[in-house]
Amino acid sequence: MSGGELARYLAARRRLVDGALRACLPPGRSRLGQAMRYSLLGGGKRLRPIVALAAAEAAGGTARAVLPFACALELIHTYSLVHDDLPAMDDDDLRRGRPTCHKVYGEGLAILVGDALLTEAFGLMATARGAPRALEAVAEVARAAGVAGMVGGQALDLAAEGTRATLATLRAIHARKTGALFRVAARTGGLVAGAAPAVLRRLTDYGEHLGLAFQIADDILDAAGGHEADGRTDQKLRKATYPAVLGATAARSHLVRARDRALAALGPLGPAAAPLEALAVHVVARTEPAAAAS
Repeated sequence: MSGGELARYLAARRRLVDGALRACLPPGRSRLGQAMRYSLLGGGKRLRPIVALAAAEAAGGTARAVLPFACALELIHTYSLVHDDLPAMDDDDLRRGRPTCHKVYGEGLAILVGDALLTEAFGLMATARGAPRALEAVAEVARAAGVAGMVGGQALDLAAEGTRATLATLRAIHARKTGALFRVAARTGGLVAGAAPAVLRRLTDYGEHLGLAFQIADDILDAAGGHEADGRTDQKLRKATYPAVLGATAARSHLVRARDRALAALGPLGPAAAPLEALAVHVVARTEPAAAAS
């Protein structure tokens, strides 16, 4: 899949996800509804839901069948961003080039926005009762979002602020905070598509390595000033990042290794996995000097 083909694929999948997200949100008549829409529909790459859609197709299923789970992952991801931006956490004023939810609507309502988005995510997954292995998929999303996954990773990240983190600490943080949702995105796509155990293992490995690659790439861009417009505070808070712990050269080596492992996991899946392959390549390519400057 060429760069242009990937761009068209991602744009089409974003339109599909965005349409479903708009439909699942409450009307914007209340201030809470407005704040939820502000946070969820204010941009974003939609990578986690797109991974779920592409994984379902790679396993022989359809994107439509996994769409409720894909959108639930984006709701969960967005709730985590709203809460991460709060003064008690990362204290960010900007997100995707706009004021963060709590800067526009206040801290109290921002907390409720996160609570509501998380709750709506599980309600949305409950609408997919007819999908194969739907209950198993819901349970896996819950684990990935909770103490064993994203929330646990954020707790480790908070504890590591201002300390000299080791590589082991860094891996533990990001395997949960970032990797868990990418892993469960690929895995959920496979589950709902009825993937055979061997295919499901490969999709799981892909999601795990893609999540690591995405986090390292994000750290590299942050260290290079690529997120200045977003108001990111990782360096200010002395966050544990791959460039800070390993140095720029070693961080890039880990990035390339994670990409290669993601690609290797997809090897036997054939042409149906082309979007997943192209996405793994793209995650690394966006850190190249020409891409980072654009």
